[in-house]
Amino acid sequence: MNERVPAKEITNEAPKHVSSVMKISEWKQQMMETMAMDDDLAKLLYYDSSDALSRPDLTEEQKYELVTEGEENRRIYPTRYKPGVVMDQQSFIGMAISNFSFPEIHYHVDSDFVMGYLYFFILVDNKIMDIDEGQRQDQILARIYDLFSDSRRYGIGTVKIGQLSELWEQNNKFGGYQLMMRVYDFK
Repeated sequence: MNERVPAKEITNEAPKHVSSVMKISEWKQQMMETMAMDDDLAKLLYYDSSDALSRPDLTEEQKYELVTEGEENRRIYPTRYKPGVVMDQQSFIGMAISNFSFPEIHYHVDSDFVMGYLYFFILVDNKIMDIDEGQRQDQILARIYDLFSDSRRYGIGTVKIGQLSELWEQNNKFGGYQLMMRVYDFK
C-alpha cells in the first residue's frame, strides 16, 4: 500500500499557548474580511469618484478583491504600508497590531492578562478626498470605528478607542488617520 504521508506528522495536540499573540494572524484576517464585506466601506475604497456612496454595492467577488494579494483593486493590507509606489488615485487601509504588554493596575502588574493595540492606517489620495457626503477619509474612519468599537470578537471584553491622530504620507499626497484601538486578552 502506497499512502501519502504529510511532511510533518499532524497531531491532535492543543497549542501550548492560547494568548492573543497566537491569534494575531487570525485577527488580522477577520478584520480585513469584516472591512471588505461592509457595503459602505467597500464602496469608499473601490470607487474613486465623489459619488462613491451612491454607487452600486460591490459584488462579493469585488469585495474579496479588496483584500486579495496580487489583485489590482486591493485596498486593505495586513501591514502599515501598501507595497510599492502608488501611482493612481486611491484610498487604502493598512493595519498593525502592537504594544502588547501586561497592564498595570494601581501599581500592580497583572501577569494573567495583556493589553495591546489594533492600528488602522487610513490613507486617501488628496485628489479624491472630497465626496458628496464630506471627506472620504472621515467616512472611512467612521465605518471602521462603527465596525470595531465595542466588538467582542478580539480578545476578552470589548475593543475600545485608544487614540486618533491625523496621518499624512508621501509629501502630503495621501492624508487620513491613524486609529488605535485597545484590546485585552489572556497572556
